[in-house]
Amino acid sequence: MSNASLLLRFILVGGSTAALNLGLTFALVEGAAIQVTIASTIACIAAIFYNYVLHYHWTFASDAPHGKVLARYLLMCAGGVALNALVMHFGVVVLAVQYILVQLFSCIVLVCWSLGISSRWVFRKD
Repeated sequence: MSNASLLLRFILVGGSTAALNLGLTFALVEGAAIQVTIASTIACIAAIFYNYVLHYHWTFASDAPHGKVLARYLLMCAGGVALNALVMHFGVVVLAVQYILVQLFSCIVLVCWSLGISSRWVFRKD
């Protein structure tokens, strides 16, 4: 697979993951009245599993054993969840920026984080 094809697939999966994350965050905050950092964290975790399935089977078409790849993916995501919580807390609580704008920024940060680590470590068959 070419780098351009890989990047396009990564962007499409990332875009749909971001839409899921943003939509779920909004629904939890506005519909369920859940505190924004908690709602964002729940949405991020749901997006993580959606993202894994699509990346494993479609983006990277990995044939590495799920156990190894999933363990690496979850490690990468644990860092991503922590990064998301930090961005949300800092943006919403410290800077008092509207939560959906901060969540959108956080999604961009997480896409960059994920692409770098996924392509170099997570989905590789070592």
